[in-house]
Amino acid sequence: MLKLQWLQVHQFRSVNPGTRLSFSPSFNVLLGRNGTGKTLLLDLLAAVASSDFTAMALEPFELEYALSADTGRITVRVRNVPVMPQDGPAGSGLSMDIVVSPRDMAWPLVIRREGLQVTVSREGDTSLVVQERLAPEVAGRLWLVLMSGGIAWVEKTGEGTSTVEPLLAMAREVSALAGLSRFDEGLAYFEQLYQVELRLSRRAEGVLATGTGLASEALLDGLRRLAAAQWGSARYVVPSDAVPFLRDASRLLGFTSAEASLVPLEASPEGKYESLTLGGLELDFLGPGDTRVSARQLGHGQKRLLALQHYLARARAVVVVDEVAHSLHPQLVRASVEPLKGRQSFFTSQSPVLMDLLAFESAEHVRASLVVCRREEDTGLLTWEDPSPEAAERLFTASAAAPGQMGALLQAQGLW
Repeated sequence: MLKLQWLQVHQFRSVNPGTRLSFSPSFNVLLGRNGTGKTLLLDLLAAVASSDFTAMALEPFELEYALSADTGRITVRVRNVPVMPQDGPAGSGLSMDIVVSPRDMAWPLVIRREGLQVTVSREGDTSLVVQERLAPEVAGRLWLVLMSGGIAWVEKTGEGTSTVEPLLAMAREVSALAGLSRFDEGLAYFEQLYQVELRLSRRAEGVLATGTGLASEALLDGLRRLAAAQWGSARYVVPSDAVPFLRDASRLLGFTSAEASLVPLEASPEGKYESLTLGGLELDFLGPGDTRVSARQLGHGQKRLLALQHYLARARAVVVVDEVAHSLHPQLVRASVEPLKGRQSFFTSQSPVLMDLLAFESAEHVRASLVVCRREEDTGLLTWEDPSPEAAERLFTASAAAPGQMGALLQAQGLW
């Protein structure tokens, strides 16, 4: 899985130019008071980790960062000069300098993008330069730039596809992060759970299922199997055993099970196929004595836990969560966070519950895992930085002597 190694901000809103941060491959926690840009940084990290700058097309910025995995490394410098829609296609103000170094490729490729024009060459060798024009639909998506550059190299050099297959594999790894966003501190994500529309198509080879919004793959798969056996039903009910996020939420909330139900909105033929559009999603939890509770009737913290389980089921490589402990019992925070140790996670929290779960292996681990966020009083600029080596050493020494007291130690040392 690709993970974000470091980020340097040359220009972005009111962030201090030259800001450079390094990150841990597991937990990363943003520390600071209200108004120090923690949520802004989470949004930026989601855009950078997914390498999709489409939503930032109308603001100027210049960033540099590196993604790495067992399969190789990608370094990117991206700049944007806003171009209004009436003045040019999407992405025409974007430029990228990319070095792709797949582990199993003989040489790294350098891909340079200026607007919709791309050039590709071997690193350190400009004797052969391939040019390609991007489709406007590429917009700010890095994975499509990588795909376009790799395919253009094969087509215009005559080299076999196997030559750049490691690059294309890394492009697919980037595409797996598409749609990564910040899990908000309130219930916005919970409300989005219901804004889904699913479409079924019955063909000779079976039923296909697609969805819009936050439809989970498990829900689609469970619905596909259900529709194959019950095509034409007035209501489709998928049990929580078939939907892991719903199963986990029901267990954590103390229910015996749960179910997701949808109703047909429209049925129409598609040539020789039958299609069915489903909506009206309802999520219900079942308890002892046949009690049934709609997710809409849950308390604030329960709703947030349900939404968080859905988010974590989708964010399989990188997790970006704002105020992870907000309105959750400490046991639920622990149960949600501890299974994420294999993923790269970025959190904020004003609760010591999250902080007290942190454990560090060294002072360097402290530096890589914490980001201290401040706002300069005289300039108003946002300052984001790793703890100093001295502060990291003090915190590591203190935490070894008082395990499980990280929140108090961070406050005592002025880091939180």
